[in-house]
Amino acid sequence: MINLLAAATSTPKHSFRTSELVSALRHKLSPELINTINTLGVKQRYSTLSNYPDFLSGKPSRATSSTTQLGVEAIRSCIEQWQGDPSRIGLLIATTNTPDHMLPCLASEVIGKTHGLLSRSLRTVSMQAQGCSVLLKSIEVAQWYLAVNPGRIAMVLMAESHTPYVAPLLRNEYYGFRELLQTRKDLSFNANFFEQQRMDTTFVIQSMLFGDGAVALLVGSEEGKPAFGPISHLTNEEMEDVNLLTMTRVSSHPFLNGRPQYFMRSAVPARGAHYAVSTVKKVLEHPDSPASDLTQVDNCLIHTGSKKILDGICSQLELDSDSAKVHGSYEVLKNYGNLSSASTGFMLAEKNDWKGPAMVVGFGVGFTASAGIMNYN
Repeated sequence: MINLLAAATSTPKHSFRTSELVSALRHKLSPELINTINTLGVKQRYSTLSNYPDFLSGKPSRATSSTTQLGVEAIRSCIEQWQGDPSRIGLLIATTNTPDHMLPCLASEVIGKTHGLLSRSLRTVSMQAQGCSVLLKSIEVAQWYLAVNPGRIAMVLMAESHTPYVAPLLRNEYYGFRELLQTRKDLSFNANFFEQQRMDTTFVIQSMLFGDGAVALLVGSEEGKPAFGPISHLTNEEMEDVNLLTMTRVSSHPFLNGRPQYFMRSAVPARGAHYAVSTVKKVLEHPDSPASDLTQVDNCLIHTGSKKILDGICSQLELDSDSAKVHGSYEVLKNYGNLSSASTGFMLAEKNDWKGPAMVVGFGVGFTASAGIMNYN
């Protein structure tokens, strides 16, 4: 068992409301597609781009921050909150799905920008392209390190800048999925043209769903602090699940100019709910779990895939989506969007004097899911 000593977040200084983005692109979006956007559950998101609405309309991007900078700011804030001796930090685990560069890794870049704060001799582990369930995997890595290095502290960082990866929306018109299906039926679109149109609709949704931010967690051993309990994992249960969430290195889409391209298949909500239920069940069955049933859990921190995904998982877990137990998940989605690896970390950092156990659930590329329980007693 290890304890959460401190947690802090950082976000870019630029925030954009969904209504603002829709207004800037309204002449391109069909009413059905606007309705779909409004059901994502995202009210605003932060962006490292100062001109995100203009970027979506085709203007060159203007970045004022980066994944690395967000990570450094979160680490500094976390250490300030902790008020301990940074020389005790012996391990940095840095995770991201949106690195600034292919090489060097995020951990090395963060170390390069924290001279005078973090030791040059500490161990570093980068866990890149691990999707949205990586927080608990990182906690386990920290747990292994701390088990053989008593008295030391580990820093776990999740940092993401999704918005620069989004495709600009350069077509004149974009339609909802149902509209595309009906049009294909009426006009007999060929398969390639229909797939291109469907992909463009997906680009619009992704541009409204994801946000940028970083969270740093300091973990070690200290009585009276929240403790991480049992953790369970499930990866690629069915062979085809590995393709549910993917990102190509080089896109063939004309508007992406060879940049990476993210794909989310329609089966994600259903499979995500299954993976979440399976891992939560394993945690609750563990003999060291402080709860054997979700009725004994005060908070459920579920990755912010989208409102549809959250609703599906709540339904599968027999949780009321309007209850206080899952309020933090919906609030992070509403205020920050889908933060992938950082989403559940934001929920931990924004806790308000919780009592009792809390269940943490993440899932994403691979397809993989992790669930773990924390005890705040």
